Amino acid sequence: MTVGQRIFYLLEEKKMTQVEFSKRTGIATTTISDWRKKNTNPGSEKIMQICAALEVTPEYLLSGVCEDSDRGKSVDYMVIPQGTEERELLELFNEMQWLERTRLLEYAKKLSEKKNSTYDSQGKKAMKKIAEFCDVEIYMDEEFSGSPAVDVNYLDDDVQGSIDLEQGLIKGDFSKYVLPVIEAWLMEHREMLMEMWKSKKIGLIPAWE
Repeated sequence: MTVGQRIFYLLEEKKMTQVEFSKRTGIATTTISDWRKKNTNPGSEKIMQICAALEVTPEYLLSGVCEDSDRGKSVDYMVIPQGTEERELLELFNEMQWLERTRLLEYAKKLSEKKNSTYDSQGKKAMKKIAEFCDVEIYMDEEFSGSPAVDVNYLDDDVQGSIDLEQGLIKGDFSKYVLPVIEAWLMEHREMLMEMWKSKKIGLIPAWE
């Protein structure tokens, strides 16, 4: 975490607005906003007034460690070997702007929430994920109740819909960019989906791009 990021973390923790922080430090709100937008850090000449306003030591503000407080004692460290996907992801994350990081974290949280193979949708029975492509997930009813259909979930926009397999009709507020992708996937896999439904045997559909 950079100094700038630590400042915004403390502001959120203390529920202090940027306007109030500006008044306490004498730093212009536009300058404070630039730290977030441009992912930059304040100059060394501003450190002391920032520490006074946030009630932290310079050591904590600069490094995140303060031996004489609970903050420093609770600091966790993680060693990530070079050449691993985890290290590559962290390095890419560190190169991103603040807003890009926020968007990536939100996306990761959505993925985490939807990682289970089954889910309940508006009171429906458990659904099993059978395919995933281009941030689109396809689910099929394990009980095969009702007419042949699958549920569709677009992760990036958090939009949900369904596909009537008999009519090949896609329902849902998918954007004009996402809908053609789903249509192309359906055209290629519709027969396979109908066969699953008729045989009542759900299987995973191979990766598709």
